Amino acid sequence: PSSHSLRVRWPSRGMSAAEETHLKTPLMSTATQDPFYVVKDELAGKLESILKRVEKFNDLLWNTNTSGNGEFKEVKKGLSREIKGAEGQLKDLELTVEYVERDRSAFAHIDDRELEERRGFVATARGHLTTAREAVWGEKAKRKIDDDEKAHLAATRGNYGAQSDIEMANTDFIHQQHAETRTIMREQDDNLEVLDGAVDRVHRMAQEIHGELKTQSRLIDDLEQEIDETSEKMNFVMGKLAKLLKTKDSCQLWTIVILTLVLIIMILVLIWS
Repeated sequence: PSSHSLRVRWPSRGMSAAEETHLKTPLMSTATQDPFYVVKDELAGKLESILKRVEKFNDLLWNTNTSGNGEFKEVKKGLSREIKGAEGQLKDLELTVEYVERDRSAFAHIDDRELEERRGFVATARGHLTTAREAVWGEKAKRKIDDDEKAHLAATRGNYGAQSDIEMANTDFIHQQHAETRTIMREQDDNLEVLDGAVDRVHRMAQEIHGELKTQSRLIDDLEQEIDETSEKMNFVMGKLAKLLKTKDSCQLWTIVILTLVLIIMILVLIWS
């Protein structure tokens, strides 16, 4: 699918024709550099990718034993990262809509119809991200993952020799605690990976800012050099002019220069008029 159009049909949530229109139809505006559209296109691409990952995630979640399933872990990890990234971009879109709503006069090129379309796109995207979050972190998914973990522990560690009902209940409790502990550890690992990705992004941004500052510093140095050269040339010209007029009074020299410029301007005005 194109990165500039979005055809999203969530398995767990039917999409109405109005929602599909909001996500597929490009919004119109005379502002070609409007940041809303830049972020919107990127978000549309992310939602397409999230759709594919959600379908794969659901297939692995409900049709396999997720405990120890490396493919399931990778799909969940990538899906979690994409959902959080998309939510960040959606917040940026919501801010642009809020700015327009607060100061309509400053965004005269955005009429009421287009503003309503932007609100609709944001609301539709928010709904799909909410559905994706529910698929990954909802109670049903958590119960399935916990049950798989318990089954895996029971299969690998056995019942510890339990025979009576009380001993079996204690064994089941131990397996439950082990499963919950492993689930918490996996979630912590996922959060650490997300944090690591955020640190990498901040590092890249810092490098870009550093490069931009170095460029600006070079431009300032070049400007200072040009100013020094121009000042030297001006002093040379003033010295020659002083010799020509046999005076060293800078006030008189500047008066002559200004009057000469005024005379030139007046002559040009007379010619053009």
